[in-house]
Parts: sequence; structure tokens; C-alpha cells
Amino acid sequence: MGFEPQDKVGVITGAAGGIGLGMARAFAEVGMKIVIADVVADRLEASATQLRSDGLDVVAVATDVTKLSSVQALAEATMDTYGRVDVLCNNAGVAMFSTITETTIEDWEWTMAINMWGPIYGVKTFLPLIQRNAEPGHINSTASISGLVAGGAVAPYNVTKHGVVALMATLERELRSAKSPHRASVLCPGPINTEIGRNSVRSRRTASAFTSQGAARPDRATGSEKGQKLGDKMSGALTSGMDPYQVGKIVLDAILNNRFWIFTHKGLLGFVREQFDLMESSDLLTRGKLL
Repeated sequence: MGFEPQDKVGVITGAAGGIGLGMARAFAEVGMKIVIADVVADRLEASATQLRSDGLDVVAVATDVTKLSSVQALAEATMDTYGRVDVLCNNAGVAMFSTITETTIEDWEWTMAINMWGPIYGVKTFLPLIQRNAEPGHINSTASISGLVAGGAVAPYNVTKHGVVALMATLERELRSAKSPHRASVLCPGPINTEIGRNSVRSRRTASAFTSQGAARPDRATGSEKGQKLGDKMSGALTSGMDPYQVGKIVLDAILNNRFWIFTHKGLLGFVREQFDLMESSDLLTRGKLL
């Protein structure tokens, strides 16, 4: 029995814009009821208002995924509104650009709190609710191609996205071993037309007022000066990336067809294959090419 979206309930974090908002629209258009969550409340409500104006069944719940109590409140609000949860998409994420030498402990803690603890809190909170249903449910988390191949100047992002891949792979194996009707998947996108850089700054500044994790200094929100230049370059490259709504449709298709691995740019898997080739060769240092 596959997943039937009509009248099912989905919860999506990091959904005030970007991939999360693209998922919300794609899911709602096939008959799902959607709860969108984000730390930036005004932007979140504006997005919900737009979706509702298009005739879609959407509610918004301001949520700080770095706090277990806030994620639990999101679950409670969902149950109060719709009485069930069928799909969770742990999509909230941030990125900052800085070398490991220049990355502060505060930078590490902030990124880990959102990118890693957010999905952990999400799985721990929502999995028991999804398991109440006899019909198939699904948990998806957004990682990145950087969760498979680590580049330079973005260490906290790389580390957390590798962790998200491991979290979801473990969950998928455990659900399958238990012969559960529920499934898990991981999204590893390539370049997507989002404002992750600017949104990360906004999130960092909001954090000091919204979360106990927010030891954030706004002047540190974008990393080092060198990292800022790289971040600006990356942001420029993303403007020509895939439309987030298209990503939402790709994720929906994977949920409908029980696919674990979700890629937006399969051509980037060439870097993953090259990494495995280098691992097999056991000649990483002499070839000077550790990806």
C-alpha cells in the first residue's frame, strides 16, 4: 500500500520560503493539509496567506527547531488543528562560509542546533504521532550534496548535512526492518534558487530573541570576511538554480513512490563516484585530491 496524499497532513519546517515553501505548495496542490513552520514569524505568515489565497489548506506555526519544547508545541498545534500527522519534512537549515580556523565555537553550536538537532527533535517528536496511523506515513529531511562530498570553507554545514544523511539512513533501515508501513527519505539537493545566505543571517539575528541557543552576534552571522565573499559568490550562483517548487514536486514524487535517496542534480553524483574511486585507490595524499 503506497502513500495516498488526499486529506493527509504534512508538517514542513523552514517553510517561510525556499525549498520548504516549494514543498508546501506541491503537497497542498495534491490535496494534503499543510502546517508550515519557521523561526521568522512575519515572513512565515505572509507565505501562509499567499498559499491560502490560492485555495490551499495551510496553517502557519512559528517554530524554533533548536528548542525541543518549540518542536513539541508545533506537534501539539498540528494535532489540535488536524488531529493527525502523516508526513514530516525537516527542512529548516542554515549555512555560513568560513574556514575551520576562522569558525568560532558559537558558529558551530548555532549551525548544529538548527541543521542537526532540528531534524533529531523532529524525528523524536513526530515519529510516534505518525506511527499511530495504520496508513503509510513518511519522514523526510533535507540534507545536501554536501552531505555526501565535503568542500572547503563551510565545515559546520558539511558536518551537519553528513549527519542528516546518517540519521535518515538509520531511520529508513529501522523502519524497514520492523516491517513498518512508514518510510523515510533524504533530500540531497544541488543548486536551488533560494536565499539561504540572507535567510541564515535573518535566522541568526532572530535567534537571540527566540531561542536560548542564540549566543549569536549579528556581525558573525555570515562568517569571516573571506567566507562572506565566498557566500556572496555562492548566492549569486544559486539565482540560476532549480526552482524550489520543482524541488517540492520531486520530493512529493519520492514520497509517493517510497524512494529513499532524492537528488535534484544527478550529475553531481559524479563527485561522489570520484570520491569512492579515490577511496578505493588508497592514494589520496599522493594524488593530492581529497574531495
